[in-house]
Formats: sequence, structure tokens, C-alpha cells
Amino acid sequence: MKKHIANLSVVIGGLGYLVLIIALIRSTGEGLSLSTFALLSALAWITSFTMLKQKANPAVPMIFGTGATITTLTLLVKGRYGWSNFDTLIAALVVACIVLWLTSGPKLALIMSIAASVIAFIPFIALTWKSPGTSPIIPNSCFLIANILAFSSAKTWTLEDRLYSSVNIVLCTILVLPWLIG
Repeated sequence: MKKHIANLSVVIGGLGYLVLIIALIRSTGEGLSLSTFALLSALAWITSFTMLKQKANPAVPMIFGTGATITTLTLLVKGRYGWSNFDTLIAALVVACIVLWLTSGPKLALIMSIAASVIAFIPFIALTWKSPGTSPIIPNSCFLIANILAFSSAKTWTLEDRLYSSVNIVLCTILVLPWLIG
């Protein structure tokens, strides 16, 4: 049963990104940052490989890494370039995750990559709470459901199996909440 729930979490997460990418293709990409999605993609892949190395299920971060990579490429094609001081901070955190992986091992890299992802989400959270109507409610809801399913389908109660999905449940709830209370 847990395997079916884990598979469903990947399908729902993938559908969330599919909806986001289709909407992006149809629009100008206003409000989305190529550099931010590129860095989120890097963090998702670092988390995925870290979880894989630690024998945890990396499927949800892998689908999020794939989705963020495709979103990055779509923004590149749309010409939505840009770099901010905040992007520099996230890039430094990506480098720190890689250095931590190489020097201290995957467990600390996992914690650092998830912490960096939380920091990277701050602009999305601020924008969503400032202007909920511009936030992609369907993808965010899919991401929330995918993480709830990933959390519930985890094999063990370890950091490797539960931290990524539990932190993302909180982040996605914060992104969906303005729609529910607004």
C-alpha cells in the first residue's frame, strides 16, 4: 500500500509541475525568476541524490527537480533572465550544500539543502501573501498533496525519509493558505 501511495505522490507532484509549465508557456512568465528556479532545481537534485545515497525514497524531490529544471528551461526560452542579491545568497547555499556533501557526508548536506530550499521559498511566500490571486493555486495544492502522500508513505521515521516532505508540507500549506482564508 505504501508503495502505491508513494507512486501517487510522484504523479500528483508531476501534474502540479505540468500545470505550472503549461501556464508558463501560455503567459509571459511574469513574477517567475529563471535564476530562482535554477537554484531550486539544484537544491532539489542535491536533496534527491542525498536521499538516494541514504536509502530513502528520492522520488518526490526528483520529480520536483525535474519540474524545476523544465520550468527553468521554459523561462530561459521566454527570456525571463535576471539575478538578484537574493539569488546570490541561494547560489552560495547551493555551493555550501555541495561542499558539505563532500566534506561531511550526505546527512548534513540533506539538512542544508532543505534549509536552503526554505530560504529560497521566502520570495514566493511573500508574493503569495501579498497577492494571492497571482499565486498558482493548482500547482501549489498538488505539491502539498504530493508531500503529504510522500510523508505518509515513508518507510521509516528517519530524518532521511521524513524531513523533506514534512518541511515541504509546511511550505506548501503556507502557499495554499491565502487562497483558503481569502
